[in-house]
This record gives sequence, C-alpha cells and structure tokens, in this order.
Amino acid sequence: NAQGTQSTVTFEYGLNTSYGKTVTPAQSPVSGSADTPVSFALTSLVPSTTYHYRVVISNGTDTVYGADVTFTTDGSAPAAATASASAISETGATINGTVNPKNDSTTVTFEYGTTVAYGTTVNAPQSPVTGTNTQSVNAVLTGLTANTTYHYRVVAVNSSGTTNGADMTFTTGSLEPSAVTGEATAVTSTTAALNGVAN
Repeated sequence: NAQGTQSTVTFEYGLNTSYGKTVTPAQSPVSGSADTPVSFALTSLVPSTTYHYRVVISNGTDTVYGADVTFTTDGSAPAAATASASAISETGATINGTVNPKNDSTTVTFEYGTTVAYGTTVNAPQSPVTGTNTQSVNAVLTGLTANTTYHYRVVAVNSSGTTNGADMTFTTGSLEPSAVTGEATAVTSTTAALNGVAN
C-alpha cells in the first residue's frame, strides 16, 4: 500500500534472512491508497530447498519491509547419464556414468548383463551421492566372459523418483590361445606320434 505516494516494490529472497537476491514485480511502482497485490514468479530454484523472502516498498524517503516468510521447493528425481566403459580387458571392465542428485540423497547402482534385461546389479562405490552438482560414478566389473558383448546402464534413486541412464554396450577382449607340447609317443626307428594340447 503506497499510502498515496508512488513507491517502488521489490522482493528479497535467498537461503536465509540475509536474502542476497532482489527481483522487481511487474506491478512496481504502485500508487494510491489501496492495497495492491504484487507478485514475481521465480525460476531455476534448487529442489528440496527452503527459501526465505519478503516484500519491500520504498517511496524514496521511507522503506518498509514485510515479514520474513519461507517456502520449500518440491523434490526432484535425480538426473542420470550412462558413460562409455573404460579399462576393458578379457574378463573385466569399468562402467561409468554421471548423476545429479538434485539436492536429495541418491543411491546409485549399475545394471549389466548380456542383454537389455541385464540381470546383475552392482553398487557404485560413490553411492549415496548428495548435493546439487553432477558427479561421476563408476563400478569395476570382474569375472566377465571373454569376447562377449555386455549391456549396462546407471540407475539413480532418491525420495522423488528413479532415473535410468541410457543403455550402452562394451565387448570384452579375446583370450590369447594356449599351447602345451607333450611327450612324443609310439616312437620307432622311423616313426613317432607327436602330442600336445591346444586351446
């Protein structure tokens, strides 16, 4: 309420009562002596976060502050992306991904197998992840079958939902052949049987 004097209106908001950010509603400036509704739509807020805000009116001489009020943003399912595998050998590989927990403690696993049905789940050692930044995650696989294509994806779960990364594949290397020469048998003056084992 401008109380008859044209006045500018702003909102202060932030993570505490120090606020730190200021926005101007479209209704500013206001004039007259009637109560005037003012509003501003905030975007790009952090999920699962409590914000403080207050309305401020100033006519150039006097500044009046509304009471501090809070709201808490809703939670958001995590973001997850599967990344290329690394350190691929005949029987092992490291599978990689990235996860943004969206400010909610998030468990991270990888699913893998020889088809898109996967069938095996392994925990990422970085799990659970927290915060608002995108973070790298991985899992080291061992005991795989040589010369085999595997499917895998990262899976992130928090209190707001589950996000699966895209399916990706890698192919393990081939084992080197092995050869063992055995003792000759049936040796005569003119003949012999040569023996060995080859894999």
